[in-house]
Amino acid sequence: MLHSMTGYGSTSLNIQDFEINIELKSLNSRYFDSKISIPSSLSSIELEVNNILKKKLFRGKVDLNIKFMGLKSESISFNEKVIKNYIDDLNKISDFDSSQILKSVLSLPNSIEKGRIDLANEELNKIIEAVQFVIEETISFRTKEGNNILKDIKNNIEILENLSEIIEKNSQAHKISIKNDLENKAKSINIENDYGRFEQELFYYLEKMDINEEIIRLRSHFKFFSELINNEHNEKGKKLGFICQEIGREINTIGSKCNNSIIQNSVVEMKSSLEKIREQTLNIL
Repeated sequence: MLHSMTGYGSTSLNIQDFEINIELKSLNSRYFDSKISIPSSLSSIELEVNNILKKKLFRGKVDLNIKFMGLKSESISFNEKVIKNYIDDLNKISDFDSSQILKSVLSLPNSIEKGRIDLANEELNKIIEAVQFVIEETISFRTKEGNNILKDIKNNIEILENLSEIIEKNSQAHKISIKNDLENKAKSINIENDYGRFEQELFYYLEKMDINEEIIRLRSHFKFFSELINNEHNEKGKKLGFICQEIGREINTIGSKCNNSIIQNSVVEMKSSLEKIREQTLNIL
């Protein structure tokens, strides 16, 4: 089972005479990175909410937004004394346009106070429960996205396995062809040859072309990759990324050892499928 880091959830609830809207978004990230936007009335539960997010979502860029909708939450008041002091101080500096100075002052700190809502512990607990509901919705979203990613990854792993078999078959035929070609060319040269030394050099040359170890390691990586994506652990994106790196190294080594056109074409196709897998692993939890 795979879980994507992309997710979304939302809900709303009514407390007193106003409505509370809760929205949660998550995107891929190397670590857990949370951004919580809440009214000052909920500052006492911000740390608790953040801990719940981290415990449930593990990793990703998480954006939680809680808004109060209603007359109480929208009411504001002007700090007349603060505003007057700002205007007096600015007028001492220069002759400002009076029609513009008020607009500037209203954006300065403490010029405006938003209405504050006092909530009882029971009401705060209801909000925490709503946040937990939204988290579960987000996890459900992540699971569905993860299933789509899993299908794509399995398809590309199958392509890699098929291409590695093609490479293995053509590698053996390629080595035999080169061996016969070199022996025929050596026989056609009208000079004395140390056949024992020639066999030794030929063996060394063909050994450098041998990709049996790379094929064996590829099979091992494919098996480990498949076992990992099917286990029950939640966090596996980083491990899958590491395995992709190892698969890439073996593919590059095969490409550098063999100059056969069929093998080279297969290597290019393998790199293309591997890149698709690597891109998907960046969004896996």
